[in-house]
This record gives sequence, C-alpha cells and structure tokens, in this order.
Amino acid sequence: MTALDLGLRILVLFSPILLAALAWASARLAQYITAHVKNTYLKNALVRLDDAVFSAVKELEQTVVAEAKATNSDGKLTAADRDRIKRAAMDKVKSYLGMKGLAEIGTILGLSPEGLAGVLGTRIEAAVHDVRAVTNAIASKVPAPVAAALGGSAGPLAASPAA
Repeated sequence: MTALDLGLRILVLFSPILLAALAWASARLAQYITAHVKNTYLKNALVRLDDAVFSAVKELEQTVVAEAKATNSDGKLTAADRDRIKRAAMDKVKSYLGMKGLAEIGTILGLSPEGLAGVLGTRIEAAVHDVRAVTNAIASKVPAPVAAALGGSAGPLAASPAA
C-alpha cells in the first residue's frame, strides 16, 4: 500500500465529516450575513427616522415655538401650544418620511401604526429635550455683549431680529 492509496482511503473515510463541517460553516456564514444585513437596514432606518425628527424639531423651534413664546406675556408655552407644536412635529416627520418610509420603519420595528405613533412621539420629545439642552448650554456660555448683538437672546435658536 502506497502513501497515495493511504491518503485516498483517509479522504474517503473523512469526506462525510469534512462535507458536514463545510455545510455547517456555510450555514453559519449565511446566518451571519443575513443578520448583518438586517442590522444595517435597521440602523439606517433609525438614523433616517432620527434625522427626520431632529430636522422637524429644529424647524419648529426656529419658527413656531419662537412665535408662540413671543405672543405669550411670560415667554413660555402653554399646554395647548405644546400639544399643537407636537402635532405639527408629528405631521412634519410623517411628511419627511412619507407613507412608504413610515410603513417600512413600522415593519422593521414590528410596530402597529399606533405603536409607531408612540415611538415618533417619544423621539420628538427626546429631540426637544436635546435641543433645549444645547440651547441652554450655549446660552450659559455666550457673553452678554454677544447676546445683545444677536438681538438680545443668547440662544442659537431664537427668533431673528428682523421683526
């Protein structure tokens, strides 16, 4: 018996084990690729959602919120104003994403339309909190002469002095 014959017999003996290991490795690789694609898809959908929410909140902060605060004597929003602005933010986010985008995000997250509305409301509240935190942090660091030059407000999201 030569080394070649011995090698062929070993190959014949271990080929089912080798093929089973190769099949198992292929299945695991396919699972990994599928999970990676789904995670990337989810991440991109959430980034798009966050971008739409933050854009809507910043836009409303610069326009509607500034006007509402200016019309109130104490410079604060009433509960009715907050509800109206939140509904406007929800409408803007929905228009930014479109019906297909909303359906896609709802499917990816496994949410009903009511559940998706709850997620949107929560993300809007979080974006409002972030905008306020940034505004307050910047306002506390802006010197008074610079604030006066900006129209009397140290906040970066205040109404322009055009009025």
